[in-house]
Amino acid sequence: MGEIVMSKKDQKMYDQAIQVICKRLSIQEFAELNSLSYRQSQRIIKKVKSKGMKGVKHGNLGKIPHNKTPSELELDILSLLKGKYYDFNLTHFKEMIHVHEGIEIGKNVIHRIAKTNGLIKRPKRRLKKKVHKLRPRMPQEGMLIQFDGSQHVWFGGFESDLIAGIDDATGKVLGAEFFIGETSLNCMKVMKEIIQAHGVPHAFYLDKAGAFGKDDRDKSSTQIGRALTSIGSDIILANSPQAKGKIERLWDTLQDRLIAELRFYEIKTVPSANKFLREDFLPRFNQNFSYPARSSQKAYLECIDNLDNIFCMKENRKITTGNTFSWNSQVYIIQGERNYRFRTININTHYDGHVSFDILGKAVEVKAYKSTPRNLGLAA
Repeated sequence: MGEIVMSKKDQKMYDQAIQVICKRLSIQEFAELNSLSYRQSQRIIKKVKSKGMKGVKHGNLGKIPHNKTPSELELDILSLLKGKYYDFNLTHFKEMIHVHEGIEIGKNVIHRIAKTNGLIKRPKRRLKKKVHKLRPRMPQEGMLIQFDGSQHVWFGGFESDLIAGIDDATGKVLGAEFFIGETSLNCMKVMKEIIQAHGVPHAFYLDKAGAFGKDDRDKSSTQIGRALTSIGSDIILANSPQAKGKIERLWDTLQDRLIAELRFYEIKTVPSANKFLREDFLPRFNQNFSYPARSSQKAYLECIDNLDNIFCMKENRKITTGNTFSWNSQVYIIQGERNYRFRTININTHYDGHVSFDILGKAVEVKAYKSTPRNLGLAA
């Protein structure tokens, strides 16, 4: 028989049980002294009679719990936490090892292993924060799109810009793409793709920034404001980051999850990152993190044609005598017989770099105009 280690509490309970057996103490008194029920005290006295000192110890003493994680699996989990999944949070880690390692294990077990070995990622700090009253989310998908960009070292060791739009009613990321620079053309590219895929939202919720407008008076004078206004979508400028809480929280989640996956899959270039984002990450992300809108009916307006000539950088020039106009230090002439004198021509610079021209939305062809050299009348 192995040695039994007893605490002072166990020893005292055993001595009192012997007194009950010797009829120097009643079971009721034993129960009161140990804060136990009468029936529980009866069981302990019976066990002490048959097992001696072991009677006051728990029945599972020395047994391996049926739900204990095998030591080999614990070592595997520890190795994965320290190795190729070192920068994943524990929920994300659980999802990834189920898909890539074929390991199905409870989050509580993973948390215990990580905590025991000091591997808890990004511990939460309780900070006193200013309380902001939450704005109720919109009832229908397509009523409001929160839109923003985040510059960060997402992959490859250099800073890039992730531009995205998230639906206010559902938390669904409707469009996102990596760029080098948060320019007006890059923002318009993502907006155009959202509109082509889903329809025209009632409004976009934007920062007070130069590309979007710094106040309500000039928001429609920007290139983005001009484009959105022309398709019937309004612009709402946020007064603070907290006002756009949904997309600000999106950046926190993406910087936690997306960076880890881009590193895990060894993605280091903008094209490969965008392919992974579009074909793999976003469908899984929306499935896990989006939720139904209060109304099942979507609020998108009908998409109009010719978005390429709307979501571009527009300049305009006055057409002079002879159907000519000047742009970029060059004189151009409009092809065709029609006279456009004194009208305005739109010069459209598109995302891919090509330039198109239109008058009142109708495309026109132009070519560089070569003027005939003047005869200065100099004597031979």
